[in-house]
Amino acid sequence: MKEYVVFLLQMMIWSSFSLVEWLSGRDRPLFRGMLLCMFLYLAFLLARKVGMRTKKALWTTCFTAIIYFSCQHFVWEFI
Repeated sequence: MKEYVVFLLQMMIWSSFSLVEWLSGRDRPLFRGMLLCMFLYLAFLLARKVGMRTKKALWTTCFTAIIYFSCQHFVWEFI
């Protein structure tokens, strides 16, 4: 059950990342990369706060990021 809650919360984090990235459209790629790292760390900390172990929190964070960005890629490809 923890994994499902973390998955949903992290999807909200990734949605807010997309909004922030859209708002900072003129930033250099270095700063966008730093923004991505910051949101990755925030998602990882959220998973740890819910009570997941470190390794499982890391895997869940990577999994949700991969799912979100691959789905985002497919949506923008068809639009």
